Amino acid sequence: MDHAAQESDKQIILLTNSAANRGHAEAKGHLVEDMLTSLGHCVEHRLPPDIESTYKAVHDAVARGQHIIAVGGDGFIHHVVQGCAETPATVGLIPAGTGNDFVLGLDLPRELEDAVRAAVGPARPVDLLRFEQPTGEIRYGVTIATAGFSAAVNVRADNMAWPRGSSRYTLATLVELLRLQRYELQMVVDGQAVGGPCLMVAIANTRAFGGGMQIAPAAGPTTGHLDIVVIRDTSPFNLLRMLPKTFKGGHIGHPAVEIRTGQAIQLQLLCNDGSNSMNLRSDGEDVGSLPQTVTVVPGGLRVAGVSPPSTVAGEGRERTE
Repeated sequence: MDHAAQESDKQIILLTNSAANRGHAEAKGHLVEDMLTSLGHCVEHRLPPDIESTYKAVHDAVARGQHIIAVGGDGFIHHVVQGCAETPATVGLIPAGTGNDFVLGLDLPRELEDAVRAAVGPARPVDLLRFEQPTGEIRYGVTIATAGFSAAVNVRADNMAWPRGSSRYTLATLVELLRLQRYELQMVVDGQAVGGPCLMVAIANTRAFGGGMQIAPAAGPTTGHLDIVVIRDTSPFNLLRMLPKTFKGGHIGHPAVEIRTGQAIQLQLLCNDGSNSMNLRSDGEDVGSLPQTVTVVPGGLRVAGVSPPSTVAGEGRERTE
């Protein structure tokens, strides 16, 4: 590699979500900047004040061929990816959110020094979720897309000012259990129709959401397909007993749990109370109303520090069709 190429490799744009983890990510971002500089990299550090500023910063970095490093949680990574999906850009990830499920799904290091070194390491392609609405609007996701009970919990937690941290999601879950909504599933997976009543559906590129809930423990971001998990109708008590088991994948085998794999999914979920307003969530973010088509983009994102495919979570595990 010539000197000019080496200098280009050292040009890094560091993007920090200053609001992540109740503001603690900003301090981590400054530490990362110092560590990168000490490793000999030329760093441009930005703290975008809003989503539009994040999109612009990523767009500019991709146009200039800069190496992007994101300091934040899954939601921030979600917005960064919108500008660099299906491009040659490389992204490094420094976990600084409350969940960090994408970092978990890629088996990337969480300890800061190791995470920084991984973020400037060799890049490998990983899969993405691609969402297309009937209008033709396209968005991308990195972890899991979900609708139904799990999405309702996510929305309620986002709208709660108290309590903070993971307790907010626990309380939101209990509230939604008290008013447990049933849905009618209308789904086509690689041309095969799947329907009937359910509580939720999750379309998984990686194994976990909600801060480590391994709803799809066999899902992996280098498989070239998605794991689709449907929770069928069951009682609030049974669902409450099932939820803690998801942190270790212990819900697999429950009579209400169905898992299949696919590459292209047409998804609609209708409320049984007569209302048809239902949005899809991915990485904790709203990705638009249903119906939508969800497809896998094999190798759609280049991520620094990812281990070879044979050691990435989800590779080679048995799946239930």
